[in-house]
Amino acid sequence: MLTRALFFGFFLVLISTKLWAETDSAQRLEDVQAEIQSLSDSLDKDKKARSTLYKQLKKQSQAVSQLNRELRDLNQQLAQKNKELEQLEQAQDDFRQSHAKQLGALSTQLRAAYLTAQPHYLKVFLNQQAPAKLSRSSTYFHYFHAARQTQLAAISDSLNTLDNNKEALLAARQQQQALYEKSQQQQQNLKTQNKQRLATAKKLDKRVNSQGVRVASLKDEAQALRDLLQSLAQQKSVKSISKQPFASLKGQLTWPVNGKVIARYGSSRKLGKLTWQGIMIKSVAGREITAAAVGRVVFSDWLRGFGLLLIIDHGDKYMTLYGNNQSLLKEVGDTVNAGELVALSGNQGIKQYAGLYFELRHQGNPTDPVKWLGKRS
Repeated sequence: MLTRALFFGFFLVLISTKLWAETDSAQRLEDVQAEIQSLSDSLDKDKKARSTLYKQLKKQSQAVSQLNRELRDLNQQLAQKNKELEQLEQAQDDFRQSHAKQLGALSTQLRAAYLTAQPHYLKVFLNQQAPAKLSRSSTYFHYFHAARQTQLAAISDSLNTLDNNKEALLAARQQQQALYEKSQQQQQNLKTQNKQRLATAKKLDKRVNSQGVRVASLKDEAQALRDLLQSLAQQKSVKSISKQPFASLKGQLTWPVNGKVIARYGSSRKLGKLTWQGIMIKSVAGREITAAAVGRVVFSDWLRGFGLLLIIDHGDKYMTLYGNNQSLLKEVGDTVNAGELVALSGNQGIKQYAGLYFELRHQGNPTDPVKWLGKRS
């Protein structure tokens, strides 16, 4: 009986242990599943947060581009107005000198007439003198009077011109002041927008801080560019803007900006197996970016990973891409010539790089742009 009791007790212990182990395993499985769900929710929230930040960055970058563009236009208008002011002031000085000379000549003439005691024309006419002498005197006085009237008319015109110039100068100075004040306000707005854009970029950097997220992000950006190019390729392509086929320009394209190539085509991006599809040309922010060849602008906007991006279609399925800009100066549909200003360089798209990101693609496929660019002057 004792043996049976012991066996039965041992059997109960085994069953209890098994049941406890199964309960513990089930609990662990539930915990793991809960943790996976929590991580998934966290990733979804992070993606949404990053998406929101990207949208903010796009909006702020577009605002910065527009402000830069307007500020550039204002500065050009201001320079033109300064030039007009200089011309008006020079004209004013010239008229003052001319006016002074006219007054001096009239003064000299009147003084000479007084010293030679020239009588009044009516007095000479009433004097009883020989007809020949009277005729000569009449003729002299007629010339003298006509010359004096001409000088007086010229002086009157000069005075009117001086008055008109003063009014024009006043209006030009008022316009200049208004342009200057608007320029100052735009500069302040630009500082504010740049500050906001920088703050957004920093927040984004904190969320894209791990190598895995950065690699995934770069792959998404590359895919976004491929999708964009595929969409552009489906549009009506430029057939022939230049008489010379684009393929014949290999080794002759204009450098879009002078600077050191700090990232070469095909080199590693030091993130997994990712490589550069174009080149990075080092440049300070705000430097002028020019078109590599004649073509038509088919994209002019912000794109994730490339910042403010301009794409030019050169025909024959060739396109050049200009990314990482501070401001875009051309719109979709604009025709541009080789060497024409199209953008201002910046650091608003590709992390840790200041300068221009430049790509050349044929049928959507990237190719080494350095082989296409000509010698730098």
